[in-house]
Amino acid sequence: MQKLIIIFVFAIFAYALAVDCPAEDGEIPVYYPHETECGKFYECHNGEAALLDCAPGSYWDSRQNTCSSEVNCGDLLTSTAPPPTTESDRRTTDSE
Repeated sequence: MQKLIIIFVFAIFAYALAVDCPAEDGEIPVYYPHETECGKFYECHNGEAALLDCAPGSYWDSRQNTCSSEVNCGDLLTSTAPPPTTESDRRTTDSE
């Protein structure tokens, strides 16, 4: 199991290196979807890819270049937590 985790981490790191960010920032930010998780994406800054998370209950929409709750993730993982729906859910989420 530990070997599998190491391979997975290496694959994610290798993909991040493969993200082709422009050397300098332009007027329009450059984004790339995460390779396995729908709730994550990369934003380019001066040639470097920064891994970012969408807010809980939202997922990366490559067509709109924003996080949205109305996205078809296909086969990608959807590991972001849904937003709290009741007052007791909010208290539990806030205290964690």
